[in-house]
Amino acid sequence: MGLIQSLNVPYDGKIICDFHTNSMIVSKMLDEIIIDFAGLIADIEDRKVDKSVLDKEIEKRITCQKGIYEPEAVKKLIFDTIYGYGLLQPLISDAKISDIDIPRYDYILVKREGRIEKTPLVFESESEFERFCKLLIIRHGGMINEVDSHCRVSDKINHLRVNVCIPPRNINGTSLNIRKHAAHSMSYSELMHVGFIDERAYEIVSGINLSKSNVLICGKGAAGKTTLLRTLIDTGDDYERVLICETDVELYPQKQNVIVQAIKKNEYGGKVMTLSDLVREGLTMSLDTYCIGEIVGGEAWDFIKAGYTDHRVMATIHASSARDALDRILMLIENETRIKQTQLMQMISMSVGYIIYIQAFKITEIIKVDYYDTNIADYITECVYSRVAVNEALQ
Repeated sequence: MGLIQSLNVPYDGKIICDFHTNSMIVSKMLDEIIIDFAGLIADIEDRKVDKSVLDKEIEKRITCQKGIYEPEAVKKLIFDTIYGYGLLQPLISDAKISDIDIPRYDYILVKREGRIEKTPLVFESESEFERFCKLLIIRHGGMINEVDSHCRVSDKINHLRVNVCIPPRNINGTSLNIRKHAAHSMSYSELMHVGFIDERAYEIVSGINLSKSNVLICGKGAAGKTTLLRTLIDTGDDYERVLICETDVELYPQKQNVIVQAIKKNEYGGKVMTLSDLVREGLTMSLDTYCIGEIVGGEAWDFIKAGYTDHRVMATIHASSARDALDRILMLIENETRIKQTQLMQMISMSVGYIIYIQAFKITEIIKVDYYDTNIADYITECVYSRVAVNEALQ
């Protein structure tokens, strides 16, 4: 990746003459290009502008440096830096890798088929790694600097979620996490093949989807929540009209009767559009189903209100168990309304039909939310599936 190399492996089999002597000048040129053409780079990534426009501007700058570099080598170096994933491209292309985690420039981890592995790859320096990360954010329409030192964007072409933190938020340097989403959702048979779902869980989950029941999918990060939600969307009724509301584009539905909307952040210019705005305005769109990619804040209240209007609702949320997901929803909505807690809990019980808990890429528990009992001030729930119980029954 430009001035980035893996251990003992030269960049593309070639090294520019006097690489270390001249690297500072090339770095300066890359910094100038990223700063001067940030908007153009983002437009090219979104395919609003042909990349030949930027190519010509870069060639002009390289021409001015003749005598210092071999022009074609420098051009390839800069173009690969701006348009590709360079050092990380083999990891991006490997279908078995789901996550790329880089807590520092010389330490790169991947999750391959559920297992964490350390790679032999390193970026050449902290400064080169930070430039690479900033470029990824710029390419995909985000903004990151010393004031706003964290940004999360989506690469819609490669189906990636890119998460970057830089100093001063990060004390020990820049960090990068890339989540890879498969180009296609997994079928139930594929989920069964990898052990995500067993026969009994399949019967229940497919039944929930067929009956168009409200469903909340929970677990920790990278547990497989989005994977299951994608399957539910694409295996649902073809005529079920679905609105997907996302902070970052991650679901990529194949089903045609789906509208996908994403938030619009303040730095993008124009009117800000929050997840709550998308859910609220969807009420005018003659929908059957609301789907929220991930509930993390005040949109939890909009999720409950949408379910309370007899629309079907689907979402994912971080929680440590199926039962705890109810408390997490309550915690997120209490500051959004003045309605008393008992009434909120009753509304939650009426809006959430089933909760599916996923752990380590396996469905481990499914509960049905029956109702809220005012006498005991608690939810009445029924465990309809437990992987532990199923395994014990088979032994």
